[in-house]
Amino acid sequence: MKKFVGLAFVLMLLSTTGCATKEYVRSQVDPLAERLSKLEDKVSQLGGMTDADKAAIQQANGKAQQALDVANKAEAGVKKADDDAAQAAASATRAENAANTAEQAAREAQQQAKKTEKIFKLEQKK
Repeated sequence: MKKFVGLAFVLMLLSTTGCATKEYVRSQVDPLAERLSKLEDKVSQLGGMTDADKAAIQQANGKAQQALDVANKAEAGVKKADDDAAQAAASATRAENAANTAEQAAREAQQQAKKTEKIFKLEQKK
């Protein structure tokens, strides 16, 4: 008898639980579907922002490359100017040395001219 009561209780329990109805499933799934739809919208918006960000980054990289090119050209110009200045300084040094040599030669020539003049005067007196 105990077995029969236990079996009857199990059968009664199984008959009361039953299967889920379509209405119940919809009521459970619809809120999830709405949340998924909202999440999909947000993901697509973020994807759009990412594409816009990529474009902005590419544009910034292009401008940075242009600035780097300008900086490299400026650096080359500065180097050329520095080289030209070094050559000018070397030329100025050579010119100064030549001027000093010429000045020294002029002094010596002047001294020789004075000696020659003295000799000429002495010769004239004799």
